[in-house]
This record gives sequence, structure tokens and C-alpha cells, in this order.
Amino acid sequence: MDKLLESITQKFLRENLIDEDQTEWLLYSLECRVMNIGGFCILIALGVLIAPFPQVLLLNLGLAFLRKRTNGLHMPTKLSCFAFSLLCEYVCLCLIHFLDSGKSFPSIALLVVSSALILWLAPCNNKAIHLSQIELQEARKGVHIRLAVYLLISLILFELTPLLANTLAVAEVAVALLVLLARLGVGIQ
Repeated sequence: MDKLLESITQKFLRENLIDEDQTEWLLYSLECRVMNIGGFCILIALGVLIAPFPQVLLLNLGLAFLRKRTNGLHMPTKLSCFAFSLLCEYVCLCLIHFLDSGKSFPSIALLVVSSALILWLAPCNNKAIHLSQIELQEARKGVHIRLAVYLLISLILFELTPLLANTLAVAEVAVALLVLLARLGVGIQ
């Protein structure tokens, strides 16, 4: 797989679609895409062994939606990344199970606290992403927009299907913790 991604990156370079200094970024982005798609399918398949499909799907979609702009913790190897993702999914699904299936103060409190953390700390930068200050400012705007959309959907779900809103609340908590861990120096810096 690595050879294929490297050849795609070199093809982009030869076709002048990227500059020399963008090759690492493109390679990293391609690796992330492949890992995300494959990992997403595996996480869904394993998640449905312990929780209903709608919860598993919504949890993973919520995480992916917010992490696209917030970044956060990135593990040093693909294996450690996948193992940590499995652990994170399992903990999240267990937490959802313990939350009240109706509208609950703990779920709303989790949303408020995690939203505040994300607004304060996101987006994260690391040596593999290489965002400039201007790019970080643009990414911060993207974080705010995604978080606003996410909260709106969460509030609507609290009225329609509180259990699914709890799922989104737990996903947001996971994203906030991943951002916090990255800011504390855990993982790739």
C-alpha cells in the first residue's frame, strides 16, 4: 500500500499538481484517507458486535465530522492508531450505554464542556500536517462552523431521539479529549 501511495504522490509531483514541499503533506493525506476508510469499515463492523448499528454509525460519523477540522491526537504508528481507535470506540459505546436514553442533564453538560474545550483548543497542528498560521486561522473558522452544525443537529436529536443525541454528545467528548491530549503533548507533535 505504501508503494502505491508513494507512486501516486510522485505522479502528482511530475504533473506539477503539487510542489516539492507538498509531497510529505500529500502522502500523509493519502495515508489518512486510506486508513480512515478502511478503519471506518472495520470500526463499524466491530462496533455492531456490542451496540446497535445506528449508534455505532452515528458515533463514528460524529467523530469523523468534527476531527476533520479539529485534528487532535495522532498516534505514531498505524497500528497504535488503529488500536487506540478501537479502544476509544469501545469506551464511547460503553459510556453511551450508561447514559439515560432520554433527555438528560449529563448529556447536555457533556456537550457544553466539550464544546468549550474544542472552541478553546482546536485546531491542533503537528509535524505531519504543517499548517501555517494563516491556515490555522482558516481551520479555526472551519472548527466553529462544524461545531455549530454539530450542536444544532444534537439539539434537534435531543427533541426527536435523545438516545442518538447522547451518542453525538459522547462523540464530541471523545473529540474534545483527543484535542486536549494532543495539546498536552501526547502522540505526534
